[in-house]
Amino acid sequence: MRYRCTSPTAEESVSEILPRVAGWLTPTQAAILSELASRIPAGTHIVEFGSFLGRSTLSLLSGAAEGVALYAVDPYAGDEVGPRPGRAAHSGADPETTHLEFHRNLGLAGAEGRVTHLRIRSEQTPDDVLEAAGLVFVDGSHRFRDAAQDLRRVCGRLPPGGWLAVHDAFYSVGVTLAITTVLLRRPDFTYRGRSGSLAVYRRTGPGPDGGGARPSRGNRLRQVAELPTLGGVCVRKAGLLIAAACSAGDIDARWPH
Repeated sequence: MRYRCTSPTAEESVSEILPRVAGWLTPTQAAILSELASRIPAGTHIVEFGSFLGRSTLSLLSGAAEGVALYAVDPYAGDEVGPRPGRAAHSGADPETTHLEFHRNLGLAGAEGRVTHLRIRSEQTPDDVLEAAGLVFVDGSHRFRDAAQDLRRVCGRLPPGGWLAVHDAFYSVGVTLAITTVLLRRPDFTYRGRSGSLAVYRRTGPGPDGGGARPSRGNRLRQVAELPTLGGVCVRKAGLLIAAACSAGDIDARWPH
């Protein structure tokens, strides 16, 4: 189902609204998404898998030029974000409440006419939406099977020159396994680096699999070198979970992103 976001009384800019929108995107990561969005030419568009309350959506919009539309794909089915001890904000929130707050945040930022919300699961995203994208941001389900499916779909349809940003890369077991299963093996996607858990790739080769070429050794090694990060993050998360189990404190501010 498609929703066109409208706001007849919007008075605040995206930059004013963004700091007040809850989410797990750090300010630096938000700035990176904004900068990537600024590279997308008019006539193409941006796609995001997973919107939550709109923090990433607004980050992308803050850099996108006029004429660049954004497709926000999120079913708001209530099963995308698993429970975490100590989570204070939106713990167990009703999916409809989250959905309405997402639209409210976009409306306050004056995003009318620029965001089309597709309330569907990522695997249901129309092919033509992905095939005309200049940038795809993947932050959907972190389960391995779902994350791998998302990456396969995007990799098979994103045009050459397009950008791919993946959240919770090398910080989530499921997402990291999906990266090693899908992106590590593709010669047509070049790893450009990361900030925290936000990894950036660019499609630099033609065809769905780079024309049968082998991934370059350097490109693979740069990604493999990130894998130890996951171990350290898991240790930090375990420590925070143990601390949360012993107290009622909120650990969101210290959770690795």
